[in-house]
Amino acid sequence: MSTATESALRQQFLTWPHGLLNTFWLLAMHAALFTALWFAPPAVAILVCVIHQRMLSEWFHEATHWNLLPDRRWNDRVADLLIGPFNGTRVQSNRPGHFQHHAAREYFVPEDPDTAKAAATTRRELRQGLFRDLTGQTALSAFVRAARTTAAGRHSGGSEWRWLGALTVLHGAGFAASVAAGRWELYPLYFGSLLTLYPVANRVRLYAQHAEIAPDGTVHLKGSTASRTVHSGLLEQVLLHGPMIMYHHEHHARPVLPYRALRRLARANTGSADPNCRSASGWPIAIGLLRSLR
Repeated sequence: MSTATESALRQQFLTWPHGLLNTFWLLAMHAALFTALWFAPPAVAILVCVIHQRMLSEWFHEATHWNLLPDRRWNDRVADLLIGPFNGTRVQSNRPGHFQHHAAREYFVPEDPDTAKAAATTRRELRQGLFRDLTGQTALSAFVRAARTTAAGRHSGGSEWRWLGALTVLHGAGFAASVAAGRWELYPLYFGSLLTLYPVANRVRLYAQHAEIAPDGTVHLKGSTASRTVHSGLLEQVLLHGPMIMYHHEHHARPVLPYRALRRLARANTGSADPNCRSASGWPIAIGLLRSLR
């Protein structure tokens, strides 16, 4: 595909109506989250939190590639306004590490900050990684890394301190309001699951996307070169990877394209039998990895 064709495809699938629809879905997601947190029992609310966090991370990924809105400045403004308060990170802070991921020749190595944190060569290392996930260490280290990226940026100045200050005021007021309404548990439900459960779900998603399947059927991580599209069913899309991130083979080949364009490309390339390019589900890959580790 030529650069001109790629540009035309991006313009076709990232118009202002697309951008407004993307913004609407973000607002609808937040409305559904707040409704569930207020009315649903805790077990259901936690499930909604995890789904919201998964979807939000995918919109954040779209915004990182300037695919939320067609105008780059408004793309970043809307992402910082509607996504940043939840994950605590400005979209500009995510780009250096994520673009380094796209430049990497191999995954689950130190040169790729997006997957290195999920690397494991033994079951013991996998257990240690899951422990870091469930104790909040993974999420907090990602937040600190993003904060340092912004602080080190040549155009940042004091923007990171202003950003952290705005987050403190916003969430301080939000927590105070929830306490005043007699619902103090809302914040621990959402941000507790964000710090502990979301990193586990993200780890499984990384394995589904980038774990490499050897000819003998074994699965390994370190040095993997696989980028996999997962044509998953509804349940897996809800819990693991939705339409904005599931076309991962096409995404790594054409990272500038929004997910709607990638979906078209993926539907035109369903004939490939290479399991490192596409799969019907991500769960067998994660299970195969567990069996392959010793």
